[in-house]
Amino acid sequence: MTYRIHCERLLSFLAVADTGHFRQAAAKLNLSQPPLTRRIQALEAELGIKLLERTTRRVALTPAGERLAARLRPCFSEIEAACNEARQQSHHDTPVVALGMTSALDPLAFPSQQTLTTMLDSQVTVIRESSRELLARLLDWEMERRLQLAFIGLPNEVPEGVVVRVIKREPQWVALPTSHPLAKVEKVDLKLLNETPLLWFARRGNPAYFDHCDRVFRLAGYHPPRREEPTDHHHLLAAVAAGEGAALIPESFLATRREGVVMRPLTEDWAALDLNVALAWRRDDTKAQHLARRLLAQFDGTAAT
Repeated sequence: MTYRIHCERLLSFLAVADTGHFRQAAAKLNLSQPPLTRRIQALEAELGIKLLERTTRRVALTPAGERLAARLRPCFSEIEAACNEARQQSHHDTPVVALGMTSALDPLAFPSQQTLTTMLDSQVTVIRESSRELLARLLDWEMERRLQLAFIGLPNEVPEGVVVRVIKREPQWVALPTSHPLAKVEKVDLKLLNETPLLWFARRGNPAYFDHCDRVFRLAGYHPPRREEPTDHHHLLAAVAAGEGAALIPESFLATRREGVVMRPLTEDWAALDLNVALAWRRDDTKAQHLARRLLAQFDGTAAT
């Protein structure tokens, strides 16, 4: 039997297989998680086999999934090499811009790759990583890692030599089980959740923002028991739905819904927890500075630092 399977489904499966997480795979593919999940489900239905086993904490490959991933990796390595060779031949005079986007926010929080290409009048390659990794890559001149621009989240540890300009704020919302007593209120004061465990990220992911939040929590009298936050966004919402605790969710992720979970904005007292979304570039990179000015002109309030 001949299968005519969409390559995007195979690529999506391989991204999940390689990262072990739907959230990280979605970031790698510059997708939100719902369409990624639909691609995997469509591939499994088309092949008539189960490829992945999902729990609230991790993703594991079935034996069939292991075999498929092993066969696909060298195939797509060859395809990528062929495409890169063709691209270099046909676009050798076309400017290419490597632009980073923080994986802490949903890709929908940023302009699409096509829109960015139009804004900058250049081919745009998007790299999804943590803000900390993106800042490091701005200072790395190795061609395989080099970034010219990056959308990052603040607060963060900004290295000397990197310029940042804030373009917008990203409010935090709280995710609660539908059975929680505060699930029906219009806005939530976190101090009323001191008895509810908080599913929270590890400090190593973003020490500056972790410490900032800790100061805000301490000064406001918010000191809940903490549990480790699943790295996959779907798994995080599943844990909330199961009653394991509450979670703070950036506003851009609100499009991802889960039965058994409600999202509520925080009261104004908690505005200090908002993330600032900023554009960053290397100070001594004159080309990046020119591109940043073009990009900043598309946003309101670009004078903020």
